[in-house]
Amino acid sequence: MMWGIIAALDAELSRILGAMEVEKTVTAYGMKFYIGKIDTVPVAAVCCSVGTINAAVCTSTLIRELGAKVVVNIGVAGSTCGELSVLDVVLGQELLFHDVQGDFLANFHPFCHRFAADPKLLELAEQAISQMEHRSFRHKVGRIATGDIFVEDPSVKADIVRRCDPLCVEMEGAAVAQVAYMSDTPFLVIRSLSDDAAQEAQLSFESFVEQAARNSAEIVLGMVRQGKPNPR
Repeated sequence: MMWGIIAALDAELSRILGAMEVEKTVTAYGMKFYIGKIDTVPVAAVCCSVGTINAAVCTSTLIRELGAKVVVNIGVAGSTCGELSVLDVVLGQELLFHDVQGDFLANFHPFCHRFAADPKLLELAEQAISQMEHRSFRHKVGRIATGDIFVEDPSVKADIVRRCDPLCVEMEGAAVAQVAYMSDTPFLVIRSLSDDAAQEAQLSFESFVEQAARNSAEIVLGMVRQGKPNPR
């Protein structure tokens, strides 16, 4: 069974590529897909760049063209939860878009606007976290909100929290989730917090993006190395 791993930034994917035995690369839509193995487990990985459209295109390519049977999206996010700090981790139990009208979307294909992660992948991620030595971060399972903006305005953050009540905000996860849902493919979104989605978000992001990215990458590596899950 092939795993599809998708990240937005090189810093988010570098730890994965470092653990992979890359057998070949394929370029599609201007993006490079790395195909190989992690400890004998087939993996296809891609850096999709930021935003929902890039994420959707890469997710579709992983599933339809490269044969990924599960998709895990890793990377960083801005915290919207007072109980979580920079470098803590969110496992996305549910994904939604914060910049579209949910009740409007529910009237059109695929007739929903919230996408639930595969419970077996969630369980596998929690197992991987529990087995990490010298772990310094906390984690929570819950909702992640996605939109095509980098949230750094406190009023924008407050509005998203009021409408969506997420644990964090980011720019790709719900797009990955929707494509996986439409493709009947189990998925999980893992986010390590690089900032608080407020006034100092950009500075915090630049300071912590690499360390935060390593946390989410280490979790998915642990998942892959535990074996081949059989979601659903």
